[in-house]
Amino acid sequence: MQAKGGTELLLQALLEQLPAAQFAGIHLLVNSPNPELIQSDKINVLWNHHNTNQPAVRGYQDQALLDRIQYFVYVSHWQYEKYRCAFSIPTERSVVIPNATASRELKTKPAKIRLIYTSTPWRGLEVLLDAFEWLNRDDVELDIFSSTLIYGAAFAANNEAHFAPLFERARRMRYVNYHGYASHETVLAALAESHVFAYPCTWEETSCLAAIEAGLAGLSLVSTNLGALYETIGPWGQLIPYETNKAVLARKFAQALNQAIDGFWSAPVQEKLQAQHLYFKRFYTWENRLPEWQRFLNQIQAPCATP
Repeated sequence: MQAKGGTELLLQALLEQLPAAQFAGIHLLVNSPNPELIQSDKINVLWNHHNTNQPAVRGYQDQALLDRIQYFVYVSHWQYEKYRCAFSIPTERSVVIPNATASRELKTKPAKIRLIYTSTPWRGLEVLLDAFEWLNRDDVELDIFSSTLIYGAAFAANNEAHFAPLFERARRMRYVNYHGYASHETVLAALAESHVFAYPCTWEETSCLAAIEAGLAGLSLVSTNLGALYETIGPWGQLIPYETNKAVLARKFAQALNQAIDGFWSAPVQEKLQAQHLYFKRFYTWENRLPEWQRFLNQIQAPCATP
């Protein structure tokens, strides 16, 4: 099984939707400034989705290596600022092009409120399960799509056992539906039927494709203000201040979920969610993101161009 995480989905979408000629003379690297992958006869573009603390980006400490890469693409301004502060990056050869998803229309949602979690287990699942127990409500259900299989069979073989107790806990909980790994299409279909994106994030996201997909699907967005989430979600969601004390974070998150559940069907919230859908459709779908990529690629292919 091949990895199908956010980075892989984004790369696949970009390459499928742009003609091959658009990449003439360009070599696209993803995440890692690996010197073995650099091609001296092409314009090397590093499309980086990682945070500065990931092992794959240690090459940023090598200034000579950075000089061999012509352009750097970051997925959020938060991420770019992290790299600018942590490394001597060539700011004049760096651009920010946010992530994107396929455009979809809103669907009529069922009456019963459904919460949904669609990220990896180490990004806040334990906090969510604690928060759901604090909720102690029988009028909502929680769907969990989370597994280490998203990064491929080899990764799962080395890591799945570590999270097995957490997954088993989810299976045993009332009103929790643990789905494990599911295809991207299955997750998108579940989002269309869900009401609240429940993501007590404990991981510094550099963008968050899961939040983009949920915002477009018209879900109330409940998360933390960690990493780039405040940039991706903006004013549309409830962003709980991040707490290193996970028990405290769970209780605060439960309170925010209660508010989102109780207010979901109110006229002001429904009006906001309609506007939210239009916002994400305008600023986070490929119809509007592809022209940004095309302009960037055209500029760097032209003589003496700057991004």
